[in-house]
Amino acid sequence: MNYNKLQIAEIINLMEKRNIRGLARAISIIENNEEGAEELLNHAFKKSCKSAVSLGFTGAPGAGKSTLVNAIIKEYRRAGKFVGVIVVDPTSPYSGGAVLGDRIRMRDHNVDSGVYIRSLASRRAQGGLSDVTKFVLYLYRAFGFDVIIVETLGVGQDEIDVAKYVDVTAVLLVPGYGDNIQLSKAGIMEIADVFIINKSDKAEADTLKEQLKNIIYVMPEEIRPPIVNTIADKGVGIEEAIAAIEMVSRRNIKNARQMFRQRIAEEIRSSIHSRFKKDVERHIDEMVEKVLQSAMTPIEASQEILKRLLV
Repeated sequence: MNYNKLQIAEIINLMEKRNIRGLARAISIIENNEEGAEELLNHAFKKSCKSAVSLGFTGAPGAGKSTLVNAIIKEYRRAGKFVGVIVVDPTSPYSGGAVLGDRIRMRDHNVDSGVYIRSLASRRAQGGLSDVTKFVLYLYRAFGFDVIIVETLGVGQDEIDVAKYVDVTAVLLVPGYGDNIQLSKAGIMEIADVFIINKSDKAEADTLKEQLKNIIYVMPEEIRPPIVNTIADKGVGIEEAIAAIEMVSRRNIKNARQMFRQRIAEEIRSSIHSRFKKDVERHIDEMVEKVLQSAMTPIEASQEILKRLLV
């Protein structure tokens, strides 16, 4: 469905009134890359609320990210914070959408108007966040949330985009969960602003913490990531985790301008990539037919598309 300018203006008006229907409709337009998406994104960037704190929670599958995020939402709600959550889920091989529904793992907040949770498909993005997720972050910042949480799918060593788009990145580790493998993932270890050892009632928790301390000991103390132990399903360590996150957020204010510059650069790259990909798709079917007819090779087809786009 394509939206005309009047309909887009109505959606923007709803968003400015903090009407959740406006945000939901805007996200759907971005997800489906429909007419009006760019107008929404331009408006969102101009209206972006720089006072919102954005948090990324990442770590291996099974680390308990959803349980921890659920507990952290509760704590922020007790403090009266308006919370927006983006959950990156696996991509359906059939529809291309998120496999898990918007609120399945966080049912406690279904009836809370102070929390909005949206699931977005990973779309098999190489860096862990799809272009859609990055763009939806625009909308969240413009909507006026006090706290924005991004929970990743469960990342590997090179899937570290979340750190480029949020203010504070928390990396979850689990005792006995292949500790040496977890700690040897250079990319994921380097993006951590806070380390959270979840499921800390396991016997290996103290050992994992000591191993972590030895790794980060070489870092200057003023930038060393704090380490917090939690047992998320029992609500243990949640206040400490939030305190560590807020401490790092205050600490990062010193470098806020540089971080913002880096984020803008990444957002420009994402916009170019998204536009370029969309333009390429317009020519793919035609070129597939030519290759099938032996009129050209796939390499020649790609060169032809590039010529058309770069004219």
